[in-house]
Amino acid sequence: MTRRILIFLFSGMLALWVFQAAAASDAGRETPFSLGAGARSVGMGAGFTSLTSDATAVYYNPAGLAYLDYQEISLMHSALFEGTIYNVASWVFPMSPGNGVGVGYMRVGTGEITRRENYASRGEFSYSHWQFILSYGHHFGRPFGIGLSLKIVNQSLDNLSDFGLGLDVGLRSTIWKHLSLGVIARDIVPADLELNGVVEETPGSVAGGISLADVTLFDRTAVSLALDLEKFEDRDWKVHAGGEVEFRRALALRFGYDRDNLTFGVGLSTGRLRFDYAYKLLDYIDNTHHVSMSILLGESLSEQAANARLTVPAPPPLTEEQRVLLHLKETANRYFRQFKLDSALAFYRRCYELDSTDEEVASSIPAIEQALRLQVEREGKLRDAEEDLQQYMRNFYARAQLLYARGFYSAALDLLDLIFDTEPNNAQALWLKRLVEQGREAEIETRLDSARAAVEDGRIVAAIETYNRVLELDPGNQEVMDARQTALASLDIPQQLNLGIDLFEKGRTAEARRRFEAVLRIRPEEPVALEYLNKIEKAVTEEKEPVAPVDLQKDPVAWQHYLNGLRYMRNSEYQKAIDEWQRVLEIYPDEPNTLSNIEQARLRLETE
Repeated sequence: MTRRILIFLFSGMLALWVFQAAAASDAGRETPFSLGAGARSVGMGAGFTSLTSDATAVYYNPAGLAYLDYQEISLMHSALFEGTIYNVASWVFPMSPGNGVGVGYMRVGTGEITRRENYASRGEFSYSHWQFILSYGHHFGRPFGIGLSLKIVNQSLDNLSDFGLGLDVGLRSTIWKHLSLGVIARDIVPADLELNGVVEETPGSVAGGISLADVTLFDRTAVSLALDLEKFEDRDWKVHAGGEVEFRRALALRFGYDRDNLTFGVGLSTGRLRFDYAYKLLDYIDNTHHVSMSILLGESLSEQAANARLTVPAPPPLTEEQRVLLHLKETANRYFRQFKLDSALAFYRRCYELDSTDEEVASSIPAIEQALRLQVEREGKLRDAEEDLQQYMRNFYARAQLLYARGFYSAALDLLDLIFDTEPNNAQALWLKRLVEQGREAEIETRLDSARAAVEDGRIVAAIETYNRVLELDPGNQEVMDARQTALASLDIPQQLNLGIDLFEKGRTAEARRRFEAVLRIRPEEPVALEYLNKIEKAVTEEKEPVAPVDLQKDPVAWQHYLNGLRYMRNSEYQKAIDEWQRVLEIYPDEPNTLSNIEQARLRLETE
């Protein structure tokens, strides 16, 4: 597996090298800091976007700071052409696993530049370009890290100088224990520098790469490979590629390809100190030499964690009483988590008897006692509510039986529906429902036979009243409605008016009412019928006869309000029940059952 990855990376570097050579004729701007940071990286072609996890991370990829183990200081010095000096210094510090910070200083400058006027020497001046970097890296779990670098940039020429601010963002991901990917966008916020009225913006760039780090091939021999692609504004893609072979963690040999040039390097390590040298071949100008030194400071994060584990003192052995107390407390806590409050309270009290100074136990006991009291109260209320509900069910069933016995089948079914709202499978109510439906069907058949016989005998009013009763039992029966309409059409109105008047004068008001109501179904404005019905109503009002409870079902509006009140009472919505029953009393002011229900609801409301 490892050898295949090495062959793949090496083949990729060769292909990109050829690609780079074909596109090497481009022109454009770069920053002078693209020379890199650290002789180790320069010797490997400066392709460190995914490989860096040391002090060079402040430049190559701040996301690498998230993978630091040691605090480190790194210094690099490079002698360039025409007396130009390039220096880099950086310091990084791992704050905690997954978090690291760093600062860096990079400067390229040339001094003792001769100033000439008309070919005459007029003293000397200098040029410098430097940047100060403040970086932070963080990883979200080991596989993925992100980093930011804030840069203060300065450019000076003779007595001219200007400052600007820049920002880099980097990402790094470890996709295998040795294999990493990285990407950095430099100067996404570019620094603007102005000298003598000319504004120059730092060119932005993006680089991405893949690396294979510290792969052991032979005994104490490790290999690292890195490959980067980099793109500056107005320039073609450039390749950074290189490798390192390290022997016994002491000697390292390096080679690389940095854009258009070959690089070589060597490194020596002893303890916490490392020296690196890189040599870069350049066309048309002198080759360059780069030397650097880095030193690790203090304990690593892994050493700190190991020492912390070692320095934790072993707890003293528990006494027999402490073991018993610990067992009781753990048992009490377990019962409490399971919400077995009675058992938890018993064990907490035993703990308190052994150690009354334990604040956790002392505070838990009254809290559980209060919770138990509330639980008892809630259970009592639930039992009361269940008993009330069962009482309502019994009342509904008793009233439904009474209505069934008196022939008020629809009203009986309405009350049974109140039971089915709560208990759809109530066997007793289902049995009574079957009896009610059978009784209703039997009465319908009987009354239809009676109505037909009344029509044949010429007793039209009796037939109409019978048809009305059938329609009360079966409101949608079209055949009965047609038969009633035929009977009404055959009714002798003068004869019925005379019969009604005669019955009224004999005091038989109920029979007289039926005659007049039959007439009004044919002639709604018949004055004689209206006059005598008004007289009947006055006579009934003066007698102040109370309305029987079962008669409410004959009034669909009042009966519906009455049923709504029963539903609200069953659900403990007492005020709504009172409101519904008050509407019944607006129609029947003295209805005794409704008055009794309102009194019960008010008592419940006051108790609540």
